[in-house]
Amino acid sequence: MQRILIRAATALGIAALVAIAAFGYMTTHYFDSKDLETRPYPLNGISFAPPKSRNGIEFYGKLHLDVYIDAAGKVDRVELLDSTVPLDLRDEAVKSFTLARWQPGRKWGMAVKSVKRIEVDLEPPPGLNRSPT
Repeated sequence: MQRILIRAATALGIAALVAIAAFGYMTTHYFDSKDLETRPYPLNGISFAPPKSRNGIEFYGKLHLDVYIDAAGKVDRVELLDSTVPLDLRDEAVKSFTLARWQPGRKWGMAVKSVKRIEVDLEPPPGLNRSPT
């Protein structure tokens, strides 16, 4: 009987350690949003205006960002991966995504930290030529 109790206590102790380790991992690790049951999404629209051009040429191009979102939906940081737009527009985009509030992603039914890859494609309005003529 004593052996059974010792084995049960040992198994319970191991299970508790595994649960603590898993919880620690879930609260410190940023999960890729593609691997979540529910992906994070902004609670409100995220928009930013291109800066006014000095020479009449508008800015078009692409931005790739990683947005790091905590389990409460607050942005911890935004990393600019690459961009083909001017620095002013990059800064405005990073600022807009940093200030946004998000519905956090979920894994195993729990809100978790996640990283969401964003591609912003700034296209000219239809009928507008990209290059000045």
